[in-house]
Amino acid sequence: VLEKLYRARWGPEDGVGCIILSPTRELASQLFKVLEMVGKYHGFSAGRLIGGSKSVDIEKERVNGINILVCTPGRLLQHMDETPNFDCSQLQ
Repeated sequence: VLEKLYRARWGPEDGVGCIILSPTRELASQLFKVLEMVGKYHGFSAGRLIGGSKSVDIEKERVNGINILVCTPGRLLQHMDETPNFDCSQLQ
């Protein structure tokens, strides 16, 4: 994922470039931690969208400024339904 976005010269203004779908919150958290460790040498922003954490309203404000989303299926569907400006048209 990082290599693909790096080669495409993906930046913060390009929005969501990748969605990593995880079946559980625990796995999503592990994936996010690894992505943070590996991705800290790149300029990508990563975010975690999982149920049982922050409220959807807080996530709605930030979701389109994130380049790589790590999320659970339920939370992704919730954002697709409830976040009016949730844009995934640029996925790589």
